[in-house]
Amino acid sequence: MENVLTEAKGNEIILDGKTYRLSPLNLNTMAALEEAFNCSLDKLMEKFGDKQASAFRLLLFTLLRENHPELTLESVGKIVPIEKLPELSDLIAKVMTAK
Repeated sequence: MENVLTEAKGNEIILDGKTYRLSPLNLNTMAALEEAFNCSLDKLMEKFGDKQASAFRLLLFTLLRENHPELTLESVGKIVPIEKLPELSDLIAKVMTAK
């Protein structure tokens, strides 16, 4: 049986030549996502309908904020090149499914 008291590790990605760690999904991260998107987690994917880039940037910002408080929403948008989006999408999916 896995020790649930062991601290979960986030996932890392290199953006703009720097390694960034996304927060693992925990109660604080879930609350931050609900606050950022102003909805419950079960409604989160609906936010990706009309404004996918805005929603993706906000999701990434929220997952990075705990480990990288120096980042702003706008700076997150600047460090993500288009060619990294597939890799980043996979990483975020991994975080969001707590794998």
